[in-house]
Amino acid sequence: MKKIRVHPDLKKQIVKEFQVTMQSVDMSLKYVFNSEQAKAIRQRAKELLQAESEAVKTDVKQVNQ
Repeated sequence: MKKIRVHPDLKKQIVKEFQVTMQSVDMSLKYVFNSEQAKAIRQRAKELLQAESEAVKTDVKQVNQ
């Protein structure tokens, strides 16, 4: 099954940003909806996931700074 997995906190952020329901976000991330708005929601989810992954530190020295 094709879907984008996003933490619930990020989903809530997307709901607020797009002023849509949680169901709309869920259906967009599961590729049930394919409207322009659904595509924008998936793009925003991707951006948020990329930003979160870039914040991850793998070096202990970086974490302590």
